[in-house]
Amino acid sequence: MKKFLIFFILIIGLTIFSGTFYNPLGPTLLPAAGMYINKVPTLQTSYWRNIDQAQILVLKEQADFIVLPVALGVELINKGANYKLAGISLWKTFYLISSNEIKTIEDLNGKRIVTLHGPGQTADVILKILKKMKNIDFDIVYITSGPEIIQLLASGKETIAALPEPFVSLAEVKTKGKIKVQMDLQDLYADLFNLEDKRLPIAGVFVSNKKFKENPNFVKRVLNAYENSANNFYKNNFNDAVNYVFKIMQTMPKPVLQKAAERSEIYYTKEIQEITDLYLKNLFEYGAISKLPKDLYLNY
Repeated sequence: MKKFLIFFILIIGLTIFSGTFYNPLGPTLLPAAGMYINKVPTLQTSYWRNIDQAQILVLKEQADFIVLPVALGVELINKGANYKLAGISLWKTFYLISSNEIKTIEDLNGKRIVTLHGPGQTADVILKILKKMKNIDFDIVYITSGPEIIQLLASGKETIAALPEPFVSLAEVKTKGKIKVQMDLQDLYADLFNLEDKRLPIAGVFVSNKKFKENPNFVKRVLNAYENSANNFYKNNFNDAVNYVFKIMQTMPKPVLQKAAERSEIYYTKEIQEITDLYLKNLFEYGAISKLPKDLYLNY
């Protein structure tokens, strides 16, 4: 009887102190690699594969922690999702690519730009702001997958794309350098708003309000582990992080992942309010998000 009680108490303890962490497949898996390799006790780590799945995980509160594009996470909060933004880990990863030379934004007039389909997708947000602010007439065409966009570029059916890594590096490798980076979208955003700081708060960790209320110490432990993974493991064990992402993604060649990682800016910080408030203000002003959320940030 005594052993049964001890076992029952342990099970209850695990239930109370367990949580779920979801990360998308792609460059944002690199800062999480250390935490996925060296497991946090009682934390279940998993992946989301598309925007629809991410939205369901959040709106049904099935994820205690989830890495999301900031604009998407904010819009889900605007729709009633009970989450807060804990910190940002991805600051640079989006580029405009083409086999044609593009020197200025005016060169985009009358063109078609293909990009990934999904609400709150960073490249889409920046392109919409560019169109509205500079009154440049180009069409934004949405495609569901990165590899499909690369095939369209390689075949000449499309000529310009706005993509994140690792698809940018994959396009360069697949076309043997025919397709090249023409514009850094982080630089473009900074130039549009005359910002000296060219960082863009692209993706961050959103935390369930319910989980933080239930067990703030567990939340802090997970976020500290994520910070250590992004800022220490990733930098000191770069090859291990890349190997892990290669193993999980499978379809992405390792040299492509290495190139993509080197061209992305990755580090985690919770000191994000000033730069993120400005980003969201700009998005709201140009209709990329429906409203500015109140009480967005998790204080931990």
